[in-house]
Amino acid sequence: MPAVQNTDSIRHFARHLFLVSKAYASRKKAAEDVDEHLRRMGKSIVRMSLSYSDISRLKQKIDALIGWERKYAKLFRPEDKETEELKSHIAALEQELRNEKEEKYSIISENNEKIAQLTESLSGIKDQMKHLHLEKARRQQRMQALDKKINEKIDLHRYYHS
Repeated sequence: MPAVQNTDSIRHFARHLFLVSKAYASRKKAAEDVDEHLRRMGKSIVRMSLSYSDISRLKQKIDALIGWERKYAKLFRPEDKETEELKSHIAALEQELRNEKEEKYSIISENNEKIAQLTESLSGIKDQMKHLHLEKARRQQRMQALDKKINEKIDLHRYYHS
């Protein structure tokens, strides 16, 4: 199990590293875009060719930079108490779910065991009933054979009229 935990922790680390590097690169590019746009606007002011579209594009680039700054900062923000409480509550619910699954499987296992016992008992009873039925049929045949033998040896007509 330690190898699985080690693999999970490496996977978590790699995923976190990927997210951080992507956010860092995007944040850096957004900051460079804002700087470049400001440089061009500075040149435009000198040439007196600044337009409203330049200002709206600068606003969009600043908004993008702020968005990437938020995403980047989120990755390094210490967890607050509410997040910790929610994580512990989720962990408690997951543990409760695991316990209920184990209980369910235990009950199913017990029921399957009882069903197997009852099936075995029923099979035993069926075998015993077949055996008793065969014994009864054999006894009936012996009784009929004995009755026939007795009837052949004794002349009933003579026995009752004498």
